[in-house]
Amino acid sequence: MRRVLGSGIIVAMTRRLAVGIGVISACVLGFGPACTSDDDGGNDQAEAATESEGDSGDGDSGDGDGDPGDGDGDPGDGDGDSSALTYYKDAKPILDANCVTCHVEGGIGPFALQTWAQVEQWAPIIAPSIADLSMPPWPPNPSCNSYEDERLLGIDERELLLEWIDAGFPEGDPADAPPDPEPPAPFEADFSVSLPEPYTPTQVPDDYRCFVIPWPDSLTEPTYVTAQVVEPDQLQLVHHVISFVADPDDADFYIGLDEADPAPGYECFGGPGKLDWTARWLGDWVPGMDAWYAPPGSGIEVQPGSSLIVQVHYNNLNAEPVADQTTLGFQISDTVERPGTFVPVTKFEWIAGFGNMTIPAGEANVHHSATLDREHELFQYTLASLGVGPSEEVDVWRSALHMHLLGTQARLSITQDNASEDCLVQIDDWDFNWQGDYMFNEAVPFGAGDTMQLDCWYDNTEANQPIVNGEPKQPETVGWGDGTFDEMCLGIIYVARK
Repeated sequence: MRRVLGSGIIVAMTRRLAVGIGVISACVLGFGPACTSDDDGGNDQAEAATESEGDSGDGDSGDGDGDPGDGDGDPGDGDGDSSALTYYKDAKPILDANCVTCHVEGGIGPFALQTWAQVEQWAPIIAPSIADLSMPPWPPNPSCNSYEDERLLGIDERELLLEWIDAGFPEGDPADAPPDPEPPAPFEADFSVSLPEPYTPTQVPDDYRCFVIPWPDSLTEPTYVTAQVVEPDQLQLVHHVISFVADPDDADFYIGLDEADPAPGYECFGGPGKLDWTARWLGDWVPGMDAWYAPPGSGIEVQPGSSLIVQVHYNNLNAEPVADQTTLGFQISDTVERPGTFVPVTKFEWIAGFGNMTIPAGEANVHHSATLDREHELFQYTLASLGVGPSEEVDVWRSALHMHLLGTQARLSITQDNASEDCLVQIDDWDFNWQGDYMFNEAVPFGAGDTMQLDCWYDNTEANQPIVNGEPKQPETVGWGDGTFDEMCLGIIYVARK
């Protein structure tokens, strides 16, 4: 499938790591690259995916659809049949729970699905999107792990919606509608910041912009961020927001990027700092999300004099560009029980320029991988700030993946000392538009003798090129880099002390 240039969600975070001779920078929202490329890797990852109710990775769009007309009784027969499916009684609860967080009036979805009339209008589009598992968008393979706030339709829910649409989407009695869900408790921010000045997106259909915001001068002692909320000024334009923090010694670099761009903020497709990432990931937001919370009892330390770098992805495909001045609110604490941090998982050689992550032009199935044990310098360096020893067991609470436009599949996992495997996140159909980080329902331990494995697959054939100026780009051999037409193989994990 061809991709339109510039769509995506990326999280770039990392600390410049000086280990031995090499300087190691790490990006984020994905994980760490590998050092070898081979042609035989594409099937290994697919074999790791087992079938499950919501398995979006098996490529079988018929899973669970059944025959939409095979209900008990005729769902179109109207009022007297108690088994008849209706909008208010049956479809609305599912749509409200899984769709209307994005598909609301003024939201990022291209149309609203809040009323029966709206659903009736768009039913011809809704049905195939449900059948092929493309909606609601939930990239992780559910057989890998279980996560908070999953957007997954079960087989029964898919069958019900398809059967109801096939029956002519009867409206039913409004009295059968479930009560509106309770709104989330208000987010009580300890302080809030807004983009320094309004910005109107200029690139179509996607504009990635970073803004530098000083950490409040009133916070004169180290502080832990425990939660973040994002209030988009223009909800119809804001596709995602990611916040990073640059320590005082690194802040001038990002301020320089901002000052060099005459418009508010600066362009930041591949991350917040080009190829010199010295910013740590702090939190994120996507449509439908209430707030970002650190794991229980945990938080990320921020030093006085630091700077926030806020990456906003604007998508103006379905809305007229207007000025946006998004606001972020933070909850903070002087202390936490279990300090945490986001850790980039990557291959030193690629970032430092000592090794190649080559993806040859015309190759349809290029595989790169990285394997890092718990004693690796990367973990020793990044976890030292938590007071964690070189082989001390820690808890992994969140994970994410990141590639650019040629990526097709990716997977991050931990092999325990006893040879058992814990899959962290697995994306079977990579879409740069729908990146995110995912919090586990239960933490995954990572200790002495354990190894972390990252795998990324790419398709660099003509059929998988981005569209540039209305034409597909010609395949070129690419490697590691921050640019739109470069590639990455990155992972990130949120790690906390036990």
